[in-house]
Parts: sequence; structure tokens; C-alpha cells
Amino acid sequence: MAYMRKFTYLVVFAFLFPMLANAQATYPFGTILKKVYADQGKNAANVIKPAQLALDGIKPDGTWADINYEDKSTTAWLPVTHLIRVTDLVYAYSTAESSFRKNDNVYQAIVNALQVWYNKDPKSTNWWHNEINVPQKLGLLLVLMTAADKQLPDELQNQLIERMKRGDMLSKTGANKTDIAMHYFYRALLTEDKALLAESLTEFFKPVSLVDGEEGLQYDFSYLQHGPQLYIGGYGNVFLGGVIKIANYVAGTPYALSKDKLALLSEFYSNTYLKTFRSRYVDFNIEGRGISRPKNLRKPSEKYNLNAMKAIDATNASIWENERLRVDSAVGYTIVPYHKHFWKGDYTVHVRPEYNFNVRISSKRTKRAEAGNNENLYGKYLSDGATNLQINGPEYYNIMPVWEWDKIPGVTTADHIEDVRMTVNWGEVGTNEFAGGVSDGSYGATAYQLDYDGVRAKKAWFFFDKEIVALGADINSNANEPITTTINQAWLEGNVTTSSGTIKKGEIFKSDLPSASWLQHNNVFYYFPKATKLEVSTQVQTGNWKKINQTHAKEEISGNVFKSWIAHGIKPDTASYQYIILPATKNIKNFDAKTIEIVSNSAQHQAVYHQQLKIFQAVFYSPSTVSSASYEIKTDKACILMLKEGKANEKKLYVADPLYKETTIRLQIKNVKTGKMADVEVQMPKGPYQGSSKEVIITL
Repeated sequence: MAYMRKFTYLVVFAFLFPMLANAQATYPFGTILKKVYADQGKNAANVIKPAQLALDGIKPDGTWADINYEDKSTTAWLPVTHLIRVTDLVYAYSTAESSFRKNDNVYQAIVNALQVWYNKDPKSTNWWHNEINVPQKLGLLLVLMTAADKQLPDELQNQLIERMKRGDMLSKTGANKTDIAMHYFYRALLTEDKALLAESLTEFFKPVSLVDGEEGLQYDFSYLQHGPQLYIGGYGNVFLGGVIKIANYVAGTPYALSKDKLALLSEFYSNTYLKTFRSRYVDFNIEGRGISRPKNLRKPSEKYNLNAMKAIDATNASIWENERLRVDSAVGYTIVPYHKHFWKGDYTVHVRPEYNFNVRISSKRTKRAEAGNNENLYGKYLSDGATNLQINGPEYYNIMPVWEWDKIPGVTTADHIEDVRMTVNWGEVGTNEFAGGVSDGSYGATAYQLDYDGVRAKKAWFFFDKEIVALGADINSNANEPITTTINQAWLEGNVTTSSGTIKKGEIFKSDLPSASWLQHNNVFYYFPKATKLEVSTQVQTGNWKKINQTHAKEEISGNVFKSWIAHGIKPDTASYQYIILPATKNIKNFDAKTIEIVSNSAQHQAVYHQQLKIFQAVFYSPSTVSSASYEIKTDKACILMLKEGKANEKKLYVADPLYKETTIRLQIKNVKTGKMADVEVQMPKGPYQGSSKEVIITL
């Protein structure tokens, strides 16, 4: 994917690209082409080396000996290297001040290589290469070639433009639609076809709209692709990058992105996608099967998208500049506390200045993380409450080849002797009804009734400023393997200490911790209010990318890993766990355990009260009553709720329906200290907002 270059490219455009002497493009084509050139432009000094390598290896017939043109692989498809090398030659030939500009040998190599590509017409068994990748690459190199002094022969140019007519943008959705529309757009520029330009941009911007459960941008501003499957990264990133790129190209022309669509794009980018970043690194939960690709969690080029947004959405330029500083690890940015449960995507984001902590769950309304094209072969448990905890950003960067895949951070699973390979491609539908979360934008609670692969449990997370409380109850399994709940599995950073001593690098630690014990790693404390059977490993773990993604290398990768888990034993019957994550506490002595009151952790409900914030959060798996020293709450339906102190006797109540079926939920809330009660009938959101949080003001 290409990204927007700095604004300075526009300033020096005249030095990088010639005027369109050979192609006097009419308005708006010339205006748009200049922006495309500026976006793709390279310094003359940077185009020579790759072009020389391509020129040295090309044969007289326009092929390269090291490329297997008969290859039809689905992922690492070899013939596409041919187009990459031709593009290198085109850059060198068309860039002003390049020593290869006007070089007849380079020109002839370009012509020969493009002619042989047209004649051979290589194809992959993966439709994406045939209908998206190849037409896009052809379109871009042809657009760049129009900046050269000597143009391609008309017949060859027309043949290649005709060959680009692959892929039906009308029938596709989401990122696939925008991907195909992009090469339609290139074709419109090359042919100065206004009707095609208008049609391509209409289709390109069509996915910038809200859909209810279909593929694309959801009403909660999550992004789903391949059915109702979370893909804020991956396909969401492709959608986002493509729309930003094209919106920038056509800004200021009659084809500019509308204000309504710009508002949707800005909301998704700022309050969904960018919230998954910690510095340059994104949450592994959002990448789908892309989690199994090297370097995929690091996004060093995001600053170019942000620079483009400053131009496209100029009224919010200060927001985009702040975000650019933040993801580019520069000083001077601010991080505002943020919390949201995406009820369409089964995903929760919790952001604080000191850390990010996000959770992915699943349900019968969504698909679990997928395998496909021989990628993400062991991601079986990625949707069972996977927790992403980032302080600096790279905690999980490139760790996936050495992960123990039944110990994904946050999940409760059977501890298999060997990692279990996925058997279903392209995502299987979740197996449970109960999954959801409540949120007010700053705080919230998320819960998941696990019922998968022979393991059942009630899992919940309660989110505050300095603490996240993780509770598990009613853990059952008839499996022959031990059942564990993983606290974390990340690269080892520094010392690991516990309330009973230090764990050295390369050790395995097992202990029946007494209540009020703690564990510390990478400036994060984990506090255990109850006695806990804890195991920790700081050993070297080894693996390779090929095991988890068949298109990558077999070379062994190794490194010390911090891996901690709670042991529930074989065939547990109503086992439980509770731990408090303290990612904003520098010294455990500063943590007052009385701040967090764990009110309940049972099969019927789980509840927590934060004494300082005066926030009560509860998960009701069935109609029942929960009691604390502050409140007694009774509900007639399963629900997740949060009660916050307001002015005087006023309280703010937030309620969500994790079963996505209720029209009303009745609650009886009693202030234990005053004896005052409130009976509340909450009218729950409907349609695409079913499952979202409803706010009600009550008086106690």
C-alpha cells in the first residue's frame, strides 16, 4: 500500500516530475494526476539502484530468469515480482534528474517487459492477485509512465489498459470494493474518461457508509470483513488507506469526498483505528489472519495518512497533528482517556496515557479469527477473550512464531501438549450467545460466556483508570488436558518479581500464592486478591514463521518470553480466578487493595465496586440480585451495567444487553447506606444499536 508523502513533495514537485508535455491532460485529470505523481514521487537518487538491479537481470525477451511465470501460488505469488521490477524501471525512467531518464536501454527494457507480461498473462489461484493486485500495479506504472518524455507505443498502452479490466467493483463490498475501484480510477485517468472517473469514485466512496452486520463499516464504527469478522486492521486498514489516498487526490475537484462521508471517515480513523495504536504498534486483535505476517503489527508509515487527513479534514487539523505525533513516537502529544465496547465487532478498547488494554471476544453474531490462504494456522483461541496490554508498544511485535498458541493472553483454554492447528478456514461462527459490554466513553465492563472446544467459563473485565479487574467463574471442562487462564505472554523485558522473590531469566516458577500476592513484569503489577495457583515462565521459546504462515521462512526464531498463567487443573468443576492488572502503578506499595471491592464472582453474576471513583459495575448472566456494602441491584434480565455517582443523589446508569434480544430491562436499585430505592425500566436500543449502552439518570 502506498502512503501519502509529506507536503514538501508538493512544493518540490516541479523538480521531481516533468510537466505533462506529452499528455496535455484536461481538467480535472491533470490536477488529479499531479497529486498522484506527488504522492508516488521519489528522489532521483533513490530510483537508480533498484532500477539498475532490474536492468542487470532482464533478458532480451523482457523476462527475468529467476521468476517462475508458471507459478500459481495463492499468497507468495512469484510472477508479481515482474511488475515490481518494471515499476522500478519506470520510476528511474520517468523521474526528473534521474540519470536513467531518457535512457533508451531502460525504455526498451520497459517496453519488452510489459509486452511479455501481456503475452504471458500470468494468473494466480488467488482471485485477489488477478483482479486487484495486478490491475493496480499495471495502472500505477502506466500513470507514472505518462510523466516520461517518451511514451509507450499506443498499441501496447491500449492492450495493457484493456487487460486492467478485471474485477467487478459493483459486486464487491468493503475493502475489496475500494481495491478494485482504485484500478478503475487509474484507468479513468489514463483514458480521460469522465464517466468512468465518476463511476469509480462513486463506488470507491460507497463503503464510506454505515452497514448493519454486512461487510464494511458498522454502526459502532468497527470494521467487519469476510462476514461479521473483526478486521479494524487488515481489511479495515486497506479500506482506510485507500479512501484517504483517493480523497486527497480528488480534494478540491467536483469529485471530492462529501462532508457526510468525511465525517464518517474521520470518526472511524480517529476513534477506532488510531485508538488501537500504542506508538507505531497496533493491537494484535485487529489484524485477523495478518497476525501471522512478519512486521505486520508495526505501522511506520501511518504518519503519511495523518498528514493527508490534515489536508482533507482541515477543520480538525490539530487532532490529526496530535495523532501524528503520538503514533510517530514524537514529543508534545496528549492521550485522552477513552473506553468503548464495539457491540458489532465484539471488541473493547481501553486507552489511558500510561497504557492500552483491549479485549476481543466472540459470539454467534460474529465470526472467530480466521485462517485462510495457509495463514494464521494456529489462531484457534484468538477470539476467546484475548487481551492486548501495551505500555511501550512492541510488547507483542513479531512474537507470534514463538507463542504457545493455547496461552494467548487473557484466554481460558485446555493446555495441549502441542499447539492445535485450525481446521476451519475463513472464520467459524462463535458458539455462545452471551457477549457484550457497557461503556460511557471513559469506563466500562466487558463479559463473555465462553463455551468452546470443551471449555466453559464466565469471563469479565472491569475497566478503570489505574486498574483492570479480570474475573473468571464457573470454569468447567471434561477435557483430559489441564485448563489454564493465561495472564500474559509477551517478550521478556527486564526482571520479573513476585511478592515472594525474583524469577530469574530462563526459569519456570510454580507457586500456590496466598491471597494479596503480586507479580510484576515490564512495569506492570498483577495483584491476586485470593489464593492463586500461579505459574510463570521466563524461558527461551523458539519457532518459525512458516509454522503459522506457510508462505514465510523456516528459519528458527527465539527469544525469552514472559508467560504467566493460572492453573485450574484437569476437569475443573466451577473453578474461578480473579486478578487485578495495575499498568499505571509504579510501586505496589502505592496500591490500596481496599480501593477495589470484588463484590461477586459467581455463575450468576460478577461485580466490582471502585471505592474512589464511586463506580459500580456488574455482569448478570441471569435474572438475580447482587449486593455490596454500597448497592443492592436486582434485574429481571441478563445484562451488563454500570452505575456512577452524579450530583447530589443523582446517579448515571448505563445498561447493555449482551444477548441482543431484549426490548426492556427492569432494575431495582437500592442505596444500602440510605435505604432509598429506584425502580427503573430501561428501554433498550433497537436495530443496528441493539447491544449498545443505554444511559439513564436515576435518583437515589
